[in-house]
Amino acid sequence: MIKSLNQLKKQLQKGSEFVITGHCRPDYIGQCRQVTLSNTQGFYSVVPGEPEHKVSLANGGRGSVLWWSKAPFWQFKDGICEMYSSDTQRTKEYLIMAFRVLEKEAA
Repeated sequence: MIKSLNQLKKQLQKGSEFVITGHCRPDYIGQCRQVTLSNTQGFYSVVPGEPEHKVSLANGGRGSVLWWSKAPFWQFKDGICEMYSSDTQRTKEYLIMAFRVLEKEAA
């Protein structure tokens, strides 16, 4: 289970998948995403199997981007990674995105 921003950065590499459990845009809740690029600045993700989805087409096909920000803007609880626009407020109006990283299946 991810318990820190450092662990999250190591876990979210190209090909990793996650499910959105909370979002500032409610229509994205429940959406599955796949990471296409992860670097020191943030990560890009697409909707797997939907190359024409607006999220998948964003940023030249790399998908939607979420910048890492700093650790105080994140909260990790019960396997859910939450990012807020405030480093002190943990309420719905400050939530940017909450998600659960999916375990990779053994080959």
